[in-house]
Amino acid sequence: MLKNRNEVLKISFSAFFADLGYQAVVASFPIIFVLIFKAPIPLYGLAEALNYGIGTVMAYLGGIAGDKYGRKRIAILGNILILFVSLMGLAGNYIQALIFFMIGWWFRNFRSPPRRAMMAEVTSPDERSEAFGILHSLDIAGALLAIIYLTVLLCLHVSIFFILLFTSIPLLMSTIVLSLVNAGKKEGKKTESKIVQKRVFWTVILSTMFFGFSQYSFGFPILTTTEITGKDYLGVLAYGVFLGASSLFGYLFGRMKLKEFESLAFLGYLIGAIGSLGFAYLSGIGLFSLYPLSFLMGISVASTETFEPTIISKITKEEAYGTSMGYLSAGRSVGIFLGNVIMGLLYQISYTYAYLFAAVTSLISFALILSLIMRSNAS
Repeated sequence: MLKNRNEVLKISFSAFFADLGYQAVVASFPIIFVLIFKAPIPLYGLAEALNYGIGTVMAYLGGIAGDKYGRKRIAILGNILILFVSLMGLAGNYIQALIFFMIGWWFRNFRSPPRRAMMAEVTSPDERSEAFGILHSLDIAGALLAIIYLTVLLCLHVSIFFILLFTSIPLLMSTIVLSLVNAGKKEGKKTESKIVQKRVFWTVILSTMFFGFSQYSFGFPILTTTEITGKDYLGVLAYGVFLGASSLFGYLFGRMKLKEFESLAFLGYLIGAIGSLGFAYLSGIGLFSLYPLSFLMGISVASTETFEPTIISKITKEEAYGTSMGYLSAGRSVGIFLGNVIMGLLYQISYTYAYLFAAVTSLISFALILSLIMRSNAS
């Protein structure tokens, strides 16, 4: 039983409302950028690279700022500025759409490390898996509901630009809930050794970077599904399947008290590789392959989002939680930055090459964590 369950739920429901807003924008971005404003696919890959690339720096800075100036203060600041994504509803071309989305996404990254640090702050080490599992589950539950209302409204022929403006409401609610959290008020103190197990720490950061290569923007499967079926709402629904699986298994993984390193390797990185390999060679079958593969990718991300921050929090001193979570977010973003550029170029040739690249890089992450497990067993 979580001792500070109320604080865990406040942080988690803040994430729920945030995703209830901006995930509808995330799913809409490739549709608006590529299908409505007619931007070429390589430019879409570059756009996503800019989103995640600068987001890398923002995540790192957010973690440091949280430890220095107070995690709650920095998390709220970043959360407020996510509202820029909703302004994409006012865009008149793909350049404007990119600018609005990019700024909002940067600040989404900026606030994530201090928010994760707040979660670690209100829990004990043996509660972390459950707490981060709840955070991820409610986070993605909000995203799933966002995809549901987006799909329904698109089917009813409601303007996608109007829907985007509507997303500002749950984003404001997210900030209100986050402001009620009783954590993250203290400023960090300097310490000589912030990371207890440096080899493990940097191996996890490196593995999440390579997994970032395989964690292309889910906009690519949305585009694949839309192109194969000819229906934009079926592409969005693939994202819903992905999010539903991620939410369910995030909660289950947190409750099941699994071994963290083994679960990260096999349920996270290995399943991610299998999912990407499936997208490479089975997408042509249609929805009977696309939706199950989206489900597999959801399981994979649920594992990484539960066990990566749990492991990092356990090998870092409390005063450096924000900075270590910043490294974790930055590592993933570096991979996603480079991965989206390469994915965009390969996708232009064939989606098979793009997803095959993602599968290989995910296997590298699996091998890195497997090496830690084997070394630990040997000793």
